[in-house]
Amino acid sequence: MPYNQIISFAAIERMIHSFNGTIVNRNNSVNDLKISSIFDATETSLVFIDKNAENKEKLIAETQACTIVCDYVPENESVYQDKCLIVVNHPKMFFAKLVNRQLSTFTSQVHPTAVVSASANIAENCYIGPHVVIAENVVIGEGVFIHSNCSIYENVEIGRNVIIDAGCVIGAAGFGFVRDDITGEPTRFPQLGGVVIEDDVEIGANVCIDRGALQNTVIHKGVKIDNLVQIAHNVEIGEYTYIIASAVIAGSVSIGKRCWIAPSRIMNKIRIGDDVTIGYGAVVLKSVASNRTYMGNPAVDIEKYVKLQNKLRKL
Repeated sequence: MPYNQIISFAAIERMIHSFNGTIVNRNNSVNDLKISSIFDATETSLVFIDKNAENKEKLIAETQACTIVCDYVPENESVYQDKCLIVVNHPKMFFAKLVNRQLSTFTSQVHPTAVVSASANIAENCYIGPHVVIAENVVIGEGVFIHSNCSIYENVEIGRNVIIDAGCVIGAAGFGFVRDDITGEPTRFPQLGGVVIEDDVEIGANVCIDRGALQNTVIHKGVKIDNLVQIAHNVEIGEYTYIIASAVIAGSVSIGKRCWIAPSRIMNKIRIGDDVTIGYGAVVLKSVASNRTYMGNPAVDIEKYVKLQNKLRKL
């Protein structure tokens, strides 16, 4: 579905109060604004300047856009005399929330090529894309958008306002086997659990989330999962954690709230605390306490990692 890339100025006015912001030179803007980068903007574009940007005054003066979200009003009025400034404390957050509210507007439908079980319970205002397969006893909440070619296995529960990008497989059997001590023959351990995805979760393209073995795999509220991530059975991911592309999380791992997990490998049955950062390429073999940063293979606390790297340089 094509996204509407036009923002009305009325939408800006509705949101700015929640940011305690102000509008300077309203008459310099227009009623319908095109979402743009500051570097390829036109007069009718809506752009933002990050609060950490350098040379803000220069950016305001030189952009072709007449409507700018920023946290700064130049002392020299001539810099912005032909601009409309939307002044808020966090311009990037304001811009993101404004645009996302626009993008979240879609036409509810189940695509004709989708295959949906009669026992699935799907809220009315959802979008189910082409060639999506939804199995028995799936529950899907309001405002969910499932892109094309996704497979949602039985006993998956999806909350409200969840986005699932193309090619995802949610609820497939986890990789669990019991090996015979004598013959070495593997027997699959029953994978009888489900998957619970709470509200406001976003799942990137080609992500695999396995169902639990005897309990559910749980993705808590607000988690953001990048493309090509593998999440094994019985994993629990805490609220507002980011899982970056190509990360692999083994079975029965517990990850806390507000973590940042870079492309890495996390060993099964370990616990990651709250507010933890796992660095690029890390191989995590033991539990990590809250408020720590781990890097390396095997992963260690960043202070130890830096010391090890310094020693290696001296060899």
